[in-house]
Amino acid sequence: MENFLYLAETEVNAAVIIFNILFVFALELIIVAAYRHTHRTLSYSQSFVFTMMMMGLIAAVIMMVITENIVGAFALLGAFSLIRFRTIVKETRDIAFVFFSLAVGVAGGTNNYTVALLSTLLVCGIILALNKFNFATAAKGGHLLLLTAKVPYNPESAHDWQNYVKSYSVLHVKTLTDVIREYTISISLKDPKTVSTLVDKVKSNTDVESVELISGKDAIEY
Repeated sequence: MENFLYLAETEVNAAVIIFNILFVFALELIIVAAYRHTHRTLSYSQSFVFTMMMMGLIAAVIMMVITENIVGAFALLGAFSLIRFRTIVKETRDIAFVFFSLAVGVAGGTNNYTVALLSTLLVCGIILALNKFNFATAAKGGHLLLLTAKVPYNPESAHDWQNYVKSYSVLHVKTLTDVIREYTISISLKDPKTVSTLVDKVKSNTDVESVELISGKDAIEY
């Protein structure tokens, strides 16, 4: 029982603290570079990237505090329980990068340099490889056509714009008013250069109120 309760103290001097923080900072730069390189949507935030890096550094500091003082660890846990985060994360992949950043910070703060370094390099390499091969995408270069039109407009019977697409599928129909409907259509263009022509062709119909064409490559899968 005495051996179980025995807590060995590890000396952490100023040189170790400085090295750990700089080491974690260098690894966080690699993670940030991988995040920026693989980020495709319009939700990129400089503030989020800065916060992600700071969380890794703070995690390293916390782990150095915990290893030195078990009582302080419980006090720190109680202090952090009072903090409430209300920031909405727009992409689920951002959550994974936050945990990745924290994990590297924890490894660096506990002097597990090999784990921190190899994990950063290998995980970032895997992320870059998956991004290069466009892993798990469902759009395959297609587009989403969003349009609002007056009744009795029916996109499936409007053959004028269908000449520009190889295939299409009506994904969603929403009634805005008694006479106006909103359509979401997945399309595959015959020629990507005809984007503007397609939009103009759809808008030329007098029953169409508005037209919006979104690239399905980087959009959230419907």
